[in-house]
Amino acid sequence: MVKSGDNRTGEDNQSVEPPEQANEARISDLLDEIYDLEQFRREQLTLRKLSGFLKNSLTNQEALAAIECYGPQLWPGATGSIYLLKATGNNLERSATWGEELTNQSLEWQACWAMRNLQPHFVRDSSSEVLCQHVSPATLPSLCIPLVAQGQLRGLLHLQRIKDISETSRQKLSADLGLSLAVMVAEDLGLALANMSLRESLREQSIRDSLTGLFNRRFMDEYLVQEFARAERKSRNLSMIALDVDHFKHINDSFGHEAGDAVLKQISTILQAHVRDSDVAARIGGEEFLLLLAESSLLLATQRAESIRNAISDMSFIFDDRELGRITASFGAAAYPDHGRTPEALRRAVDKAMYEAKRNGRNQVVSAHMLN
Repeated sequence: MVKSGDNRTGEDNQSVEPPEQANEARISDLLDEIYDLEQFRREQLTLRKLSGFLKNSLTNQEALAAIECYGPQLWPGATGSIYLLKATGNNLERSATWGEELTNQSLEWQACWAMRNLQPHFVRDSSSEVLCQHVSPATLPSLCIPLVAQGQLRGLLHLQRIKDISETSRQKLSADLGLSLAVMVAEDLGLALANMSLRESLREQSIRDSLTGLFNRRFMDEYLVQEFARAERKSRNLSMIALDVDHFKHINDSFGHEAGDAVLKQISTILQAHVRDSDVAARIGGEEFLLLLAESSLLLATQRAESIRNAISDMSFIFDDRELGRITASFGAAAYPDHGRTPEALRRAVDKAMYEAKRNGRNQVVSAHMLN
C-alpha cells in the first residue's frame, strides 16, 4: 500500500530539473555575465580614451570632435548632441552631434528641465514623466545632463533614441542608457570646457592691454612678424598707422591720471570702430597706439587715419562731469614694401611720419611718402 506522502515525493521528483537543463541554464547565465563584463570593459576603455582626449584638448573644437568620435561607441544606436551656452543671451547652440538628425539646432535653456534644475533629467515615458519642451515623445527615452564646471553652467549633453525602434527594444535600450556613464562624460566635458576657457582668459590677459582692451605691444610685435611673412609670401600690401595723443601730459597734470585713463579708453573705442576684423589695433605704451591694416594700400591707410583723426577731434571728452577740452592726436602712415621690408624698418618709417606730424603743428596725418 502506497502512502499519500509517497505520492507527494513522487510529484516533487517529477518537478526537479534534469541535470542537463540545469547545466545549460548555469552556462547561459555565465555567458551573460561574461558578455556584460566584456561590454563594461570596452565601455570603460572607450571612456578612458575620451577622457584623455578631453583633458588634452586645446580648443572647444578638439573636445567636441572627440565627443562626436566616441559618442556612438558609448551609446550605440542613440542620437547625441552637445549644446553650448552662448556668451550672451539665453540660447544654447548645438555644437556637436552624432546619430540621426533628430535634435534642434538651437534652443532656449529654459526649455530643458535639466538646465533649470541643474541635474540630470531622464524620461522613459511621457505619460508618466515630465517631458522637456525640446524633446519629442517619438524620440524617447531621453536623457539631458547639464554641463557644469567650476560653478558655471557651460551647456547641455542630450541623448535620445532613434524614433523607429520597436517598443520592446526601446524598453531594453532605456535600461542600457547608462546614466552614470553619461554623468561621467558630462563632468569630463564640462571640466575640459572650463579649463579651455580659463586658458583662453589667461592668454587674453597676456596679449591685451588691461586699460583699453586693445592688443598690447607684445602681441603686436609677434603679429607683425607673421603678417610680414604672409605679405611677402603672397605679394600683398600691408599698411601701418601710428598715432600719439597730443599734449597728453597736460591732460594728466590738469585733470588727473584717472581723466587721462578715461581719454585713452574713449580713443580705443574710436579705434575699434574704425578697424576691420582683419586689422589689428594695439596700445604700445603710454598714449601711443599702432594699427596694422592687412592687404591695405598707403592711400587707404592715410584715409583711415584721417577718419580717426576727425573722430577724435570732434569728440567731446568729459570726465567726472568736467569738460576736458578739445583733444587731438598726430598720425603717421607707412606701407610695406615701399617704406620698409622688415617690421623694424616699417616701424621706424611710421614713427618718423608721426613725429613729423607733431613738428608740423599736431592734429594731422603725415604719410611716409611725403618724407621721401
